[in-house]
This record gives sequence, structure tokens and C-alpha cells, in this order.
Amino acid sequence: MGLFDKLFGASGNDVLNKLKDVAENVAKEAEGVINSAANSIANSTSQSASANANPAGTGTATASAAAASSYAESGFSWGPEMPNEPNQFNYPGTYDAYFSAVFAEAFPEYRVSKESVRKGRATVFTLWNGDAKALVVEVMAQTSSAESIRYGCAKEHVPYLRFYYNHPGWWNTKAYVIQRARKALGL
Repeated sequence: MGLFDKLFGASGNDVLNKLKDVAENVAKEAEGVINSAANSIANSTSQSASANANPAGTGTATASAAAASSYAESGFSWGPEMPNEPNQFNYPGTYDAYFSAVFAEAFPEYRVSKESVRKGRATVFTLWNGDAKALVVEVMAQTSSAESIRYGCAKEHVPYLRFYYNHPGWWNTKAYVIQRARKALGL
């Protein structure tokens, strides 16, 4: 007689079998949730990629709205529907061209440099005031967990901002990008 039988008697095997069934059901449910999440992420990433590949913005609002349908309301630069103002997804070019244009127009007193990092999966913009770094802006995929540029800025005491170019429902409107950059620059 095993320990389980000594503790629970003859009904112990029934309890053990029920526990096995519950564990199998939980494992199946977990697998379903994981597969659903993986499919959702894949769809979200492909929709964002096609949005950036479709510079005129045609169909972008519909795809992003569907991906962001869980938003109950919209905010300053986020929500299920594309705002009717200049943003990354209705700009006639790539995300890095959009950010370059916004920084050049909004901050002409700063020199703006641009560097592609992590094999082209992110872009770092640096706003310079003479020879001094005034602001570093990293534009990257939402799935990236890179922190080296942020840490470098903290060590140098240089303001740092991060934007995601493929997060569903985050539009990176021109006003929002300018507002955050102005605040970081202390303007």
C-alpha cells in the first residue's frame, strides 16, 4: 500500500484520477491560451508591418482598429481609430522618415542625427545642441527588450525617449511626438 492510499484510503485512487483529469484540462486550456496569444501577436506584428509598408495609409486604420478593438476609449495619441491628424501611419513614407521629418520641422534649432541599430530593427535619433547631446529618441518594435541605449543615456545624464513603431492603436501623432520631445528637452 502506497503513502497516498494510507492517507486517503480506497477513495484515494478516485481523488488521484480526478486530479489527473483536472491537470490535463488545465494543460489543454493553457496551450489554447498560449496559441491564441501567439496568433494575436503574429497578426498584430504583420498588420503593423503592412501598415508601415503601406505608406499612404490605405487600409491601415481598419487593420489597426481591428487589432486594437479592446480599447474602450481613445487618448491623445492612442485608440482603436486613427486620429484625423498627421501620424506615423498616414505619413507617406517609413516610420523613420516620419520621425526625421517631425524632428526637423519642430526643432530646427537642433541638429538631428539618425542611426539604424540592431540590424535595422530600431532607429536612434539624437538631437544635438551644438556639440552636446540634448535628447536621444529610440524608435523600436514593441517586442524588443533592449535597454543599452537607455542605460547609456542615464549614465551620460541625457534625456531619453522611446516610441514603438508597431504597437496596435498607438499612432505616434505629430502633436504627441512633439509634446513628449519638448517636455524631455525642457522647452
